[in-house]
Amino acid sequence: MSSPAPDLPPIKEFKSAQYEFNDEQNKEFSALADAMRVSAGLMQLIGLAFVVLAALTIAQVANSGGNYGPAIGLSAAALLSLCIGFWTGGAATSFRKIAETKNEDVWHLMNAVGSLRNMYGLLRTIIFGSLVLAVVGAGLLAFGLMK
Repeated sequence: MSSPAPDLPPIKEFKSAQYEFNDEQNKEFSALADAMRVSAGLMQLIGLAFVVLAALTIAQVANSGGNYGPAIGLSAAALLSLCIGFWTGGAATSFRKIAETKNEDVWHLMNAVGSLRNMYGLLRTIIFGSLVLAVVGAGLLAFGLMK
């Protein structure tokens, strides 16, 4: 027979050095995650609608030999909407995990912030590109009116 195990000191509860949000703060993160999840889903639906419209426009142009400009615009709108939808969804998941997990709040918060930073970086690039195209378009229009 084996002898009983010697008395061991009790195991201390693991405590992280990371900040842990309180219940009220977790409710706010949870509400934010819910709102972001709905917005992400709607952006993804809009993106899918633009994909369908782009495909139909491409099919119409392929049959009639028209202009591919609207199809390119719809494809760009689809890409933008889907990117925003998926990045917002990823950030929403991280905000939800802040409320649901323990000892990982800062990691999930930084993950959510990174997703949002990527999304806004894309938006900044698209807005800048749109402004450049608007200036070029206005210049071409003005040049055309001068002739």
